[in-house]
Amino acid sequence: MHAAKDFATLQAFIAGHLPEEQERAFEERLAREPALVAELEQSLRMREGLRQLRSQGRLGSAAASRTRARAWLPALAMAASAVLGLFLWMSRVAAPAPVLLSSVTSGAFSARASTITAQFTFVAMRGGTIPDLQLPSSGTVELRAASSAEAPHYRSTLQRLPDAGAPQLVGTVAGLSAGPDGYIHVYVDARHLAVGRYALTVQADPTGPAADDVFEFNLRTAAGDLNR
Repeated sequence: MHAAKDFATLQAFIAGHLPEEQERAFEERLAREPALVAELEQSLRMREGLRQLRSQGRLGSAAASRTRARAWLPALAMAASAVLGLFLWMSRVAAPAPVLLSSVTSGAFSARASTITAQFTFVAMRGGTIPDLQLPSSGTVELRAASSAEAPHYRSTLQRLPDAGAPQLVGTVAGLSAGPDGYIHVYVDARHLAVGRYALTVQADPTGPAADDVFEFNLRTAAGDLNR
């Protein structure tokens, strides 16, 4: 994006005016672009600081002197610090960590293209059994899935399925496209995985009439253990 468009998108994101799909895409950018996070922090400081100064009647006309402006700028920054901390805390709680990635050539995986230690391929089959797969001790795991729906873009979600309780989100990534081999490719660091049962879901993005593809599988140790 160009700087001007980034700024407009940033302001719309803060105000809550972005469409849902654009909001998700912008949140994913925040997870991988520290410079964009810094711009967001600055905008939040200015926005909240100005609001508090206006409510206190301390923000005068545009003709106020530079001396007066310098006097309230430190107060503006301090007034915004609490709301900034709350926003960043809420962002960390609300948004899943960027565990599931669309390419080993982007973001945190840019230097790890040679670290793929396992590749698992999933194709929907009628009456298929749940496969047992070996969990590598380290490296990057590549997950390839064939979607039954034809769509320009897909969303993929990886969940762990415990014996009891609700599914546990491992990661989700949107804006995926099928590769030349016809598969949707996603990647996950083996450190974020453990033995147990998982479900990889692939769906059209945005969702359409076609049913989601859900691929369940078990991860075991080299010794064959499946302790959940």
